[in-house]
Amino acid sequence: MTATLTFGPPGAATGRATFTALAIRETRRFVLNPVFLFAVAFIVFALWAGPDAGVTDIDTANPYPAIFLGGFGMMATYWLTRSMRASEPVVGVTPVTRPARTAALCVVALVPFACGCLALLRFVQLIPVSSPLYGPFSPSARVAVLVGQIVMPALGGPLLGVALGRWVRFPGAAFVLFLVLYGWVSLVTILSFSHADSAPVAVLRLFAPFAFFTYTGDTGGVTAFRGSPWFFIGWQLALCAIAVLVALLRGAEGTVRSRIIRGLAIAGVAAVILLALAASGGFTHAVTA
Repeated sequence: MTATLTFGPPGAATGRATFTALAIRETRRFVLNPVFLFAVAFIVFALWAGPDAGVTDIDTANPYPAIFLGGFGMMATYWLTRSMRASEPVVGVTPVTRPARTAALCVVALVPFACGCLALLRFVQLIPVSSPLYGPFSPSARVAVLVGQIVMPALGGPLLGVALGRWVRFPGAAFVLFLVLYGWVSLVTILSFSHADSAPVAVLRLFAPFAFFTYTGDTGGVTAFRGSPWFFIGWQLALCAIAVLVALLRGAEGTVRSRIIRGLAIAGVAAVILLALAASGGFTHAVTA
């Protein structure tokens, strides 16, 4: 006799209990992961110490949560997914489908997401939104910049790690992807210094899970790159949805697989639209003293 994880009667209660138990188990494994513990320890230390006295704009102070909670979180969930994948011949005898196990792994991303929210609150305490270090953005746009640079990478990175772990067997894939993303963000940011008003360059800069929005210009003021922080958050949310759906696609069958593929198509179209809106909106080389 076989059983599957269902969310409707008569097995709804059993299905939810099994899923909750899985999610708690994977969350416990994640919070004890040495990579994640190191990332949290570094962020706590950095935010406790506060920014350097010579900080000239926020983009010299706030990439660390994205690097450690997002990047290191991606590596932690990748290895978590790989370790669970190795045990699936044993786990598979329990009444749980592979997409359900994947969904339980995705729930783990709520932990670094919560850490990102706490990091955001501490960052605003250290550098208030009214500070000129944010550049020529409105108060609401300044909050959007921080959410896109601190909170969203902390959610999207671990979700990307789950998707990568479901589809890629190479043990160092997460570290390689981390280096690729870091190199891409650095490259397109350098390109933006000399083409701050270019729409194609703005698309390249925003075609990433993390993007800079300001830098200290030659005039001594804070220069804002072209782009809308609010639409960029929408782009990041679309990437999160794509990562979850790609992860769930592994092992999905029948109508569930068809629904996931349709969801991927919708999320992909939404991502393209939001990226275009993010690149077309916002400032064009605006400077504040």
